[in-house]
Amino acid sequence: MKRIPILLSISLLFSLTCAPPKPYEFKNFAFQKEALVDLRQKRIAVLPFESPFGSEIGKKAAEEMSIAIGKIGKFQIVERERIDELYKEQDLDKKRIDEKTAVEIGKMLGAHGIVLGTVREYKKNSVGLACRLVSVETGRIIWQASDLIKGSDRRIQAHFPDKEDRVRLSEDPEFLLNFLCRLFAETWKE
Repeated sequence: MKRIPILLSISLLFSLTCAPPKPYEFKNFAFQKEALVDLRQKRIAVLPFESPFGSEIGKKAAEEMSIAIGKIGKFQIVERERIDELYKEQDLDKKRIDEKTAVEIGKMLGAHGIVLGTVREYKKNSVGLACRLVSVETGRIIWQASDLIKGSDRRIQAHFPDKEDRVRLSEDPEFLLNFLCRLFAETWKE
């Protein structure tokens, strides 16, 4: 008789440890809903991200964020080439762009919103970003997000049913960066 409760306890414990993890839910963001909704169907420029890992990583992060925002289908994205041209024409230093400078750049690009970002970590199995959307009209931050994710995190892997993709999360920081940018952009749908 005593064996039945013990066996039930063991089987319950076993079933709980074998259950698939709950997919990662991104929650580290804040936004002003009305201001974000007002930007829909308007032009957004994603500036090259700051990166201590090199300017190419910063450009790649901005490119991934542009694509992720574009896939939402609710915003017009300023072409990367146009942004690069403006940086060359104005001899802008990518490392010295603050909200005030971003507003001026936004006006020159005819954008209504500017995305600024920083790559905080970029290595095998780990990517971290911090981003913010600044209104060109008011100079205020409308949206901001920050996170560091690890490809080996089972909650992150739960988003990828394909085993090859789960392995790639731990091996390819660019793949992990793409996923993090998609998580960030999903918050713009609110």
